[in-house]
Amino acid sequence: MKYRKQVTIVGGGIAGFHAAIAASRSGLKTLLIEKNSTIGGLTTLGLINPFMKYWLDNQILIKGIFQELIERLKRKGGVFFNTFDSELMKIEMMKMLKESEVELLFKTMVTEVIKEENKIISLKAQSSNGETIEIESDFFVDASGDGIVGYLSGNECFVGDETGKNQALTIMFTIAGVDFESVRRDVKNNPKNFFAWVVPNMDVISVAGYFEELEEAKKEDPSLSIDHFFFVQLPGKGRVTVNTMNISKDSIDNSELSRSILEGTIMVEKILNFAKRYVKGFENAYLEKIAPEIGIRESRRVKGMYVFTGEDVRTYKKFPDGVVKGCYGIDIHSNEKKIDEKEKGFIPKYDDYYEIPLRSLISESYTNLAIVGRCFSSDFEGQSAARIQPTCAGMGQAIGSGIYLALSKNIELFKIHPDEIENQIQKTSKL
Repeated sequence: MKYRKQVTIVGGGIAGFHAAIAASRSGLKTLLIEKNSTIGGLTTLGLINPFMKYWLDNQILIKGIFQELIERLKRKGGVFFNTFDSELMKIEMMKMLKESEVELLFKTMVTEVIKEENKIISLKAQSSNGETIEIESDFFVDASGDGIVGYLSGNECFVGDETGKNQALTIMFTIAGVDFESVRRDVKNNPKNFFAWVVPNMDVISVAGYFEELEEAKKEDPSLSIDHFFFVQLPGKGRVTVNTMNISKDSIDNSELSRSILEGTIMVEKILNFAKRYVKGFENAYLEKIAPEIGIRESRRVKGMYVFTGEDVRTYKKFPDGVVKGCYGIDIHSNEKKIDEKEKGFIPKYDDYYEIPLRSLISESYTNLAIVGRCFSSDFEGQSAARIQPTCAGMGQAIGSGIYLALSKNIELFKIHPDEIENQIQKTSKL
């Protein structure tokens, strides 16, 4: 089967979704390719929650289509402060794609990139039933998370830190039947048993710690390989999402990744049993669901016209071509690093924002390849800050809008002014 589109987006996670909506609503014939059988990537299949910090006081940093999605979820009861229901999220994302007339190819993997000089001509892909697909397009967007289009095209890619080691993986899961009042009382009565940012009067129950309980539990079961227990309240009654594993494996070695899925899934039961026995408020808790997709924080990053860095984050750097604002800080996970008193006492501060330049979202090798989401052009530290869902959504809607402007003006994408992109994002939003 052959397709001919104006823009083709590979990866239906939150970055690819926003790119597709922005491009299609702008009037481009848009194809979205996704390897799984539903939309949302780690946002839905990975059970990633909550939306990490994307505001400063009353200043919302990511608006447009992202805010529209949140408002739609709110009307369905699918949002509680900055947490959301993953199943309602799937439905609203699907409805927005249908309304925006985005063509979809689920259960499809890119296998080859055809290019000439500094342009990508087409992609070859294969469906899960063995069907061969060829897609020609004016512009391509790599929103795959693993930078698969960039990698297959021969664009230079980065993997891991300076030693090549990736961020730790996680398997998220949700628990129901939690007594939140018992949790609040415990936090109030034993503050030193938690990270310093955990307080009893929080709007959203977000708790990390239980150091004493874990020390006791590990005497009986040394294989309980977590150093803290972390959960966040979800919409609904007594529901939490648990994000507490750090599995240190190679994110792009399929054999190691498969072992991580095996080990992580088995570990869910151990963590649940720990919570039911040791954690106040979890006595009657039960397992609701396990994420069908492993949580990959970082794998392959595609080199663009600019490499966004950890120093850019630390210095709140602003760029002439800044198209996405972020405030979440550098956040690196490893199971080899032990929690010390300094980390326990750390309270994040959000004083200013940094910007991600358009050049970090454009391939250095191909003029018609954009890169959004966790595989965007960045160093290890820079990616660790900008990988959060709202920032990735911001990348997607900026690129979808920017591609429309570039094609309509018949100029290269990097020459589009950020103000034009922002204006186009607002035009495509239906708030």
